[in-house]
Amino acid sequence: MATLLMAACADLTTEHIKPILDHSAISQYFIGVTVLAMVPEIPEIFNGIQFALQNNISLSLEVGNCIAVQVCMIQIPLLILFNTFYDVGFVLLFSDLHLWASIFSVIVVNYIFMDGKSDYFQGTALVVVYLILLALYFFAPSPPAC
Repeated sequence: MATLLMAACADLTTEHIKPILDHSAISQYFIGVTVLAMVPEIPEIFNGIQFALQNNISLSLEVGNCIAVQVCMIQIPLLILFNTFYDVGFVLLFSDLHLWASIFSVIVVNYIFMDGKSDYFQGTALVVVYLILLALYFFAPSPPAC
């Protein structure tokens, strides 16, 4: 039941993005990083927030880290496999902006998890990094091919 509700929520979200992009100055990158990245992961985000409120910051950060691993190791290979049998136009071409944002994020997360401990300062540092990346994507121009 939860899977069907999340599929319906994701379908409604992606259906209403095109009018937003057509009638506003919001970058396609910004919509992809905020709305499209967060909607399918809402249950994990709520669990991470609950763990943080219970003073279990390490588990909260691990939940967030596992979301990224899930997307990289399961969802993207499945999309590529699906695209080989039914062409939906899924292409893995990354701009310099995506490449440097990914490298920067991996370096910061590795630095945070290097000592095996976490505290509110490190969690706040990750939130600040996310806000910086959001500002970067908000002001980035949309690619001409999209």
